Amino acid sequence: MDVIEISSDKFVCDLSSDTPAAVEVPPGSTLKVHCRNAGDRNVGPGPVRAPAANPGTGPIAVTGARPGQALKFEILDIAAESPGYISAGWKGGSQAVEIREGKAVFKGIEIPIAPMIGVLGVAPAAGSWNTMDAGGFGGNMDTNDVAPGAAVYLPVFQPGGRFILGDVHAVMGDGEIGGQGLEVAATVTLRVDVEPDPITDHVYIHRNDRLMIVAAAEKIEDAVRDAAVAMMKVIERAGVMDEFSAMKFLGLAGDTLFGQHCCRVKTVRVAVPLKYVPALRPK
Repeated sequence: MDVIEISSDKFVCDLSSDTPAAVEVPPGSTLKVHCRNAGDRNVGPGPVRAPAANPGTGPIAVTGARPGQALKFEILDIAAESPGYISAGWKGGSQAVEIREGKAVFKGIEIPIAPMIGVLGVAPAAGSWNTMDAGGFGGNMDTNDVAPGAAVYLPVFQPGGRFILGDVHAVMGDGEIGGQGLEVAATVTLRVDVEPDPITDHVYIHRNDRLMIVAAAEKIEDAVRDAAVAMMKVIERAGVMDEFSAMKFLGLAGDTLFGQHCCRVKTVRVAVPLKYVPALRPK
């Protein structure tokens, strides 16, 4: 199947339950999607710039996807463009950061890049979300494992799913402590398919032989609890152990990892090494 190229001329900063698809692709498609810089309104080349932060390319519908299923995204490659930008201050302005030979050069320090997608989300069941938000639809998860080598699963709420992606970072520390990663325009290559029988109704990720469940909430402790309970239920449904034992198992072998804490809605992921629970490996 040919690679389908999708331009960042098609973008939104809000996604609602009734936002029409800009593009429709068949399941199993390999896409090459250009994403604008998250700060496009300040640093974009124009002539059209995003009116708000984190423009997401799309919406992109997948033929035949329906509520109760999930969209599966295999992240194959992220080609970050130089320079990247960081905010020079909360009152505006941006500072360019060059990327040279695979390293971001900040204040004379060379930091190896590890590109990842900050915003990946689907049309919600009702209402709308903007690209600074995260939730059960995905969105501004700012999760370092949404990166090459990952398979990311998002629940479908609307026919076709209608997803967007953007807010790519060349590198970001877990927690996005300074309020940003290194914001870049980028070309993302990914394969999108329909998962008819997802293991949970939460966002989940397989990467580096780990299963991760992502949750979002205004309070970190609520997000941790949500992701942990969802993981316990997945382990129980797989017939590995009962839910109470799964809770104790997570205390021995599970990890809680930050996405970001700098926005109104915070994100975390609870991760389990699949060497301990091979029944949860994707078939």
